[in-house]
Amino acid sequence: MRSLLQDFRYALRQMKHAPGFSVSVVVVLALGIGANAAMFTVLEGTLFRSLAYRDAKDLVRLNNTNAQGVEGWSNVADISLWQARAHTLSAIAYHDENAAYLFAGNAEQKVSAVTSSANLLGVLGNAPAMGRFFTEEEQQSGREHVVVLSDTVWRNQFHASAGIVGQTIRIDDTPTVVIGVMPRGFAFPADGPPAQVWMPAALNAAATTRAFDAPMFQVVARRLAGVKMEAIQSELNAIQKDVLPLYSSAIASLLAPTHFQPVEYRKSLNAKDQRTALLALLGAVGALWLIACANVACLMLARTAARRREMAVRSALGAGRWRLMRQTLSESLVLSLAGGLVGLGLSQMTLRFFRHSLTTQLSPYLSLWPDARVLAALLALSVVSAALFAFVPARIASCVAVDQVLRQDGAQTGMGRQQHRLQRVLVVSELALTLVLLVCCGLLLRTVFALKQVPLGFRTEHVFAIEPRLPDYKYAKLDANTTVYKPLLEKLKAIPGVQSAAITTLAPLNKGFTMRLTLDMGKRAKGGAPSSPITANMRAAGPELQQVLGFRMLRGRYFNEQDTPDGQLVAVVNSAFARLYEARNASVNDFSISMGTSTGGPSRAFKIVGVIDEFHQVGVAEAAAPEIDLNAAQMKPTDGFYQSTLKAHAELMLRSSRDAKSMEPELHHVMQEFNPDLADAEIRTMDQIVEDAMGSQILAAHLLEALGGLALIVALAGLYSLLAYLVTLRTRELGLRLALGAQREDILSLVLRGAGVLLVAGTLAGVGISLLAVRMLHSFLFGVKEYDLVSLVGAPVLLLVVGTFAAWLPARRASRLEPMEALRTE
Repeated sequence: MRSLLQDFRYALRQMKHAPGFSVSVVVVLALGIGANAAMFTVLEGTLFRSLAYRDAKDLVRLNNTNAQGVEGWSNVADISLWQARAHTLSAIAYHDENAAYLFAGNAEQKVSAVTSSANLLGVLGNAPAMGRFFTEEEQQSGREHVVVLSDTVWRNQFHASAGIVGQTIRIDDTPTVVIGVMPRGFAFPADGPPAQVWMPAALNAAATTRAFDAPMFQVVARRLAGVKMEAIQSELNAIQKDVLPLYSSAIASLLAPTHFQPVEYRKSLNAKDQRTALLALLGAVGALWLIACANVACLMLARTAARRREMAVRSALGAGRWRLMRQTLSESLVLSLAGGLVGLGLSQMTLRFFRHSLTTQLSPYLSLWPDARVLAALLALSVVSAALFAFVPARIASCVAVDQVLRQDGAQTGMGRQQHRLQRVLVVSELALTLVLLVCCGLLLRTVFALKQVPLGFRTEHVFAIEPRLPDYKYAKLDANTTVYKPLLEKLKAIPGVQSAAITTLAPLNKGFTMRLTLDMGKRAKGGAPSSPITANMRAAGPELQQVLGFRMLRGRYFNEQDTPDGQLVAVVNSAFARLYEARNASVNDFSISMGTSTGGPSRAFKIVGVIDEFHQVGVAEAAAPEIDLNAAQMKPTDGFYQSTLKAHAELMLRSSRDAKSMEPELHHVMQEFNPDLADAEIRTMDQIVEDAMGSQILAAHLLEALGGLALIVALAGLYSLLAYLVTLRTRELGLRLALGAQREDILSLVLRGAGVLLVAGTLAGVGISLLAVRMLHSFLFGVKEYDLVSLVGAPVLLLVVGTFAAWLPARRASRLEPMEALRTE
């Protein structure tokens, strides 16, 4: 142990004596290790997150689709039947998440609430730290006012009171009895906001029916040991065939599940394309790490060659091969650990810089702080890095020929041919991996450029989208549209600079609530052949929405002030709907849609008065989906579609002549002054929504820009250092050539030819690897092919040009040598 400590102390002295070399190694390693530390942090919060459930690999999420292929949740009536008849699952639980308001002291706090079945913890394999979970009896209507608190709420709001169990608190202004507290760190669901309270899902009369007003839940189950997903899928599909006749024929195709996709719970937390993207980025940061290790290995080889006389002296004084090798490995480990510490700081800076993109594209609740597992991985990576870049130099240092080295003078104590060859291989590898990153970066940059050229069909400049977030318990029985949104719109229009404002169900390209409607087209007008149904998004919008967004009408008109609630109901469709409809029937002008009422009165029919031109409302890279827009100004609270549009979700949109910096604070002030319940309203610009809509490509492009740029700098630094070192070793040779009549242009050409061989070899190898690597980017690309000539030609040209410049600097220095001074060099 004492000798090992001596090695580390000596390593620290060596770093002090060679600060330039030490700083170079630490910075290069910090770039490679820091990029991986940042990626490990992201992966730990997504793909590899820790799940504190018993045998988490046996937890299954039961996803399903209806006859139209639309994904949906499940009702309690179906879930109970699956539980009774399934033999591949030991237990099935259901849950939903929403916002609730907890009254603690004199303050009202918004919390994330989970309503679930009583057997949820039994399925997960967990138990409360204090008290108990609720029972099936407490799911019955009138007995559901009990709650289990999270450890965080218990500590922060109730000061870790030991007597909390049995106390009555108020949630959503309703007296609720605390029956338990969950353990610290427990989180379920794992893919949403951290749950703060758990309450029973109330089983009232509507909850056990197979109707539109029945509450819907996500389903999690525990499979029996050894059961495959295919067996679960086959069994549930067979059971559901017997369930379908229990649905009303009018709603079966929309509401009834027909096909199941059981997924391991951990895998369900991330979309498939998200997993592919993260693994591709992991490969990119891994490439940067290998480039950094190869670069440091080159530096270590040069350092070892420079210290051969020192090693020979140590060997002559009695140091064995293992002692010399251990000394070199100790120095490398100290450098690597220093690089790891600096890299940890760089990783945190990087994650903070990309915070918005990461939380928008991956999860708003993604933790960007490294936990114990990330720190352990960082330590392991630092040790592995030291082993990778130091093993060969350490072995070379331990095999020094004492007699031969001590008889040589300084000019001859260089590297052997084998070591030169190894350095060249490392530099070629750096260049090849760098080219792979540059090609991928080029593809994504061209993708982002193509996305930004897509005509959206609406204006985004100075447009704001406001999402009011009202407490459900206060407004569940009120009509927020008439009591809040309509008078609020008038207040907003009175703000200086606001040109127009309107209500809508969902802003274009925004992620959130979507109402889908499946229309049975019956038979074609000609020939009588049956026509497939059309699934369309339904939205309610105010008459001024066209003024706000500035979209064009392909045919007809948009809503106006003459469209009153008691007049002819009007609607518009988009061009995607018109094309589908008119391919099956006559003109879309002949289409109408009837709407029932909650009071049982006569249905009211909407007449189509216009067709909106091409309009990207789902995604920038996706074609417009069929859509029907109803006139919000004509809808009444008793209308059937009112509940599923304006009642379910609404946003306010406005156009202003002012910029966001001056507009947003005033909007918040006006809304909070109008109604304090609007304090949590979210305001976003349309430009921000558009950027977030193509955020996955932008995030990947920016990350690869950074990785490609760093890799290029590190690889060219490696090329430069190798050539500079070779010029130093060949100083006498080059001086002799000049003394014998060689021209300075010949010396310049000689060095550049050597660099050219390395650059061409690295380029050819990089192009070959790139042709394989670009396949992983398939799901990211838009408007550009995988084997894009611009990227596959432009990236190599960039590498060759910049690499030639990096090689020209030492070549120029070599060509300016003075022969007499070179011949006297030691």
